[in-house]
Amino acid sequence: MEIPLKTIKIKEETPKSYNFGLGFLRMILALRVIISHCYNHKLKTNNKLLILAVVSRRVHVPSFFIISFYFILNVLIQLNPKLLYKRIVRLSIPYLGWPIIIYILNNAIICRFFNFHKISFIQLKSQLLWGNNYIIQLWFQWDLIFITILFFLIIFISGKYHLFLFHLLAIVAYICQYSGYNYQFYLFCKKECLGRFFEMIPYAVTGLTLASFKMFDYLNKNRTKTLILSSLIFILVGKYEVFAKVKSVSYSGLKLNVRAVSLVFSFSVFPSEYIQSKKLINLIRQITNFTAGVFYLHYTVYIYSRNYFQFIRKGTFLGCVFIYLISYLISFYSSKLTGKTIFRNLFA
Repeated sequence: MEIPLKTIKIKEETPKSYNFGLGFLRMILALRVIISHCYNHKLKTNNKLLILAVVSRRVHVPSFFIISFYFILNVLIQLNPKLLYKRIVRLSIPYLGWPIIIYILNNAIICRFFNFHKISFIQLKSQLLWGNNYIIQLWFQWDLIFITILFFLIIFISGKYHLFLFHLLAIVAYICQYSGYNYQFYLFCKKECLGRFFEMIPYAVTGLTLASFKMFDYLNKNRTKTLILSSLIFILVGKYEVFAKVKSVSYSGLKLNVRAVSLVFSFSVFPSEYIQSKKLINLIRQITNFTAGVFYLHYTVYIYSRNYFQFIRKGTFLGCVFIYLISYLISFYSSKLTGKTIFRNLFA
């Protein structure tokens, strides 16, 4: 089935069309990112909340990528350079802004009054070029920017055959993964953004494919079946070795894609109309509006707070929740100061 260009419209997240389930999932995934960076997995604990870390192991990043590319299809298929430019600027502001802000604040203020080392210009340069030095998670933003540009060019060149080329590219990416070439390339270049580039492409293709067929609209017409089937697939594929193992930089293999899709499907059909409290819905939405800020800030909050809070230094689950809360509050109040200027993209 060919998808004509400029005919697909994905609903924006307006108050009426806002998908509560996906918003709630983004909040959980953001916490899972913090757990992966800040939690001490050697701790012996009976905390049942840590099932979040066990069940969703390595699925959080693929799920984020799928959701991100689901909602940017309109930007790509309109082949409008201005829209692409706005998108890239929006992604680039936090990618470039946070390393520079942290560099200045750390060297001018923090290291003078607290026991922290200066960030060298070489570290800043490495961070800006590759998205991984003293803000380790920005490799994600690097891949997001360059895959967006790549896909725009593919649509521009191929026209109505773009989906075919996307799927072909995903197949090539999986061949690189399962053959071990991608892993060897990562060992050679030792750059997270490059090693994970071909890992992220299949997730981006998945998101665009789901958007092309308006999959979330279809799933919401079959909620019960979707919830049962996708939940079952998520559990079974996680428990049993259905797919061949692959040497992975972090997120290689079909297994993670299948689990990520099933997780996103499960939350996309969340029956939010049965939640009686509108205050709770508004609270969740308010928090998820700043998921990006939490993602950008959490590791910096962790680095600068672990020397002063024992439960953070020990890497406890409570510490991870605290980091989420602080990152959210910084994002929320800072966005009030920036207003609707482009600097709001640093936080939301």
